[in-house]
Amino acid sequence: MIGKITKGKSFGGCVRYVLQEYKSQLLEAEGVNGTPEQMSADFELQTLLNDKVKNTVGHISLNFSAENGTLLRKDDELMLKITHDFMEQMDIRNTQYIIARHTDREHPHCHIVFNRVDNDGKTISDKNDHFRNERVCKKLTAKYRLHFANGKDHIKKERLRPFDRAKHTVYEILKKELSHTESWNELKDTLSKQDINMKFKVSRITKEVQGVKFEYRGFSFSGSKISREFSYMNIDNQLKENEHTNSFKSKHEMTQQPQLQHKEIATHSDLGSVLGLLNMDNSYDALQAEEQEVNKLLRKKRKAKRKRGFQL
Repeated sequence: MIGKITKGKSFGGCVRYVLQEYKSQLLEAEGVNGTPEQMSADFELQTLLNDKVKNTVGHISLNFSAENGTLLRKDDELMLKITHDFMEQMDIRNTQYIIARHTDREHPHCHIVFNRVDNDGKTISDKNDHFRNERVCKKLTAKYRLHFANGKDHIKKERLRPFDRAKHTVYEILKKELSHTESWNELKDTLSKQDINMKFKVSRITKEVQGVKFEYRGFSFSGSKISREFSYMNIDNQLKENEHTNSFKSKHEMTQQPQLQHKEIATHSDLGSVLGLLNMDNSYDALQAEEQEVNKLLRKKRKAKRKRGFQL
């Protein structure tokens, strides 16, 4: 489950898009009714309660994995239940809204349009809404046992705008190269061969590196904007981990070779020991025979002495 948040100033275009007849099914409307135009007018009327809010339009699309198609595609009640839960945890309450399911994609998804000026004229806060959105989506995905999917790994690039397509390309290349690269210089050279220029953001006062950005086809992105896993600190930690892992593997391979040689020597020694034991068995038999002969001679001498002792 992934939520995408946008905000705007005009309800007209947003409501018309969400309620397009050929791909839309209205699931619920609160505080507004009628045609898309009439709903837009109802939304706009309530914004007059608070003229301090600039972006009065709240729009969120909730996207579910195609793996949940069987579960959610026809179950309107479940989709509404999840959407209500989402809105409650995002503090979207006591205001006008519409919820509409769209059927123009392979994956189930719905749209929420809500008024950021609530029924009492108060502002529905958007502070840290992107971070809260991510947290709530993960929580509800687990709660309703939905399929976890990496959204960036399942994007259809041909449908992206040039900026987003370039950004996604950099994401894919970083994902691939960071799995084995060991240093910043190595990463820079590798990216350069793929037309990606890497630069560092350095503090003017401390001269310390504070961030990293990537330039590709005229577009520039900071690492953390591409993905949080590509912030300067996260990349640096990954490079160090790769270096440590590869160093450990090299040392392990080096120590394995002498051990193999030692095993070969031990094998030869064991063979020699076996042969020695076989020879020792033969020598033992010969010594035992000699010892038996000596014992016979000693017994004969003792008998002779005894006989001589009894003569008169």
